[in-house]
Amino acid sequence: MLWGACACAGCSPGGTAKASYIYLFRIGLPHLPVIKLGYSASPAKRLRHQLGIAKEIETEVIRTIRLPTGHLARGEEERCHRNLLSERLDWEVPKAAYGDAINTVSEIYLPAAEPRIMSMLDEIEARVAGQLA
Repeated sequence: MLWGACACAGCSPGGTAKASYIYLFRIGLPHLPVIKLGYSASPAKRLRHQLGIAKEIETEVIRTIRLPTGHLARGEEERCHRNLLSERLDWEVPKAAYGDAINTVSEIYLPAAEPRIMSMLDEIEARVAGQLA
């Protein structure tokens, strides 16, 4: 609240009212290549600074989709995770598999999930374009 990062997109110019991105990252952990789906106002900052991935680990921003608000981005991202986990629970990589290499406890998937995630991102992009038209 102090920094304005928590606010209603409908009544505040805070963090969730600002444009944000849904992103898909590729993270080449030596023992386990993975992908990460998430949202952030600054995907590049999220990838290197906030996720705490070592500099020698190869990473790639596979895709970003700009959404008008962080509130919308978060909702769409959460819907994607729910769908993925209901369709293919075996695609989720447990925290124990990547440990401290990535500073997050969830939202990490096997590369096999990439085509399905891309399909969901296509749907989001089309839906958002239709709403903005």
